[in-house]
Amino acid sequence: MNVVTAFPSRGMCPLAPEGGCEYETLGSFDDKSGKVGKVEVVRCRHCGIGITTPPLPDVAFLYEGRESQDFQPKTARLAHKIKEVAFRQQALRLLREIGTRPGRVLDFGCGSGLFTRCLDDVLAPGSVTGSDFHDDPPPDLAERSYAPMNSLTKLEGTFDLVLAMHVLEHDDDAAGLLERIARMARPGGYVVIEVPNIDCVWAALLGQAWDAWYVPFHRTHFSKPSLASLVRCGGLEIVRTIDICVPTMGRTLANALGAGNSLPFLLAGIALHPVQWIGEKLSKRPSALRIIARRG
Repeated sequence: MNVVTAFPSRGMCPLAPEGGCEYETLGSFDDKSGKVGKVEVVRCRHCGIGITTPPLPDVAFLYEGRESQDFQPKTARLAHKIKEVAFRQQALRLLREIGTRPGRVLDFGCGSGLFTRCLDDVLAPGSVTGSDFHDDPPPDLAERSYAPMNSLTKLEGTFDLVLAMHVLEHDDDAAGLLERIARMARPGGYVVIEVPNIDCVWAALLGQAWDAWYVPFHRTHFSKPSLASLVRCGGLEIVRTIDICVPTMGRTLANALGAGNSLPFLLAGIALHPVQWIGEKLSKRPSALRIIARRG
């Protein structure tokens, strides 16, 4: 593979003998946005972090109109209900993992807002604030607490729990974004980071069809060492690291067939999820990585 020496602004490599990442190409990928053109992913041979190229100084244009799958547009009623049940279970699990019931919560990069609303229902309506690029809330947060990202400065240091669930991978400057996210937590408050795992067993077996590649929307692709290093360098204390099995087989199947995501693929993903879970458990190579950390 060709060695790539660009991206000095990405920071120092935690595992390289001399401290600097050395990138090699993983090849060209399809541009799922239709807005960027040729897309390539390169990976550090030392820490394992992956980078989507070309660099994008501002990624907001990728999410105009909430048309990407991050916002789950045009969700059928049955699909919406299935996701609502699943998100409620995820919210309950998250609270068990943290071991406390926070008073004020920020869901940074809330996307469709459905998980935000489910967590708000589990805690107490009004305790969870969603936040994203847009000035207006997504439909699922129409009557809930919402704050656009450009208005969050005044709320820094006020939240007991800040969530960034599948957010860091969407920015070229993951370190800068994490610093911004961490500032929202009060001293001693929790910060929960979850990202796709570049070393997932299914990424190796299924290639570019694996849904978590999702370029150019996914800008940074994390390994366990690179994510842990980023969190520690951000001044956060890691409390717990958890392997997560994200049910993405349905969208992966749709990708392999060149089809759009729809209810049949959602149902197929549910049927295939036990196989996915078993594969990740046996290989110890999960589809996602979650870190629960505390702000000092």
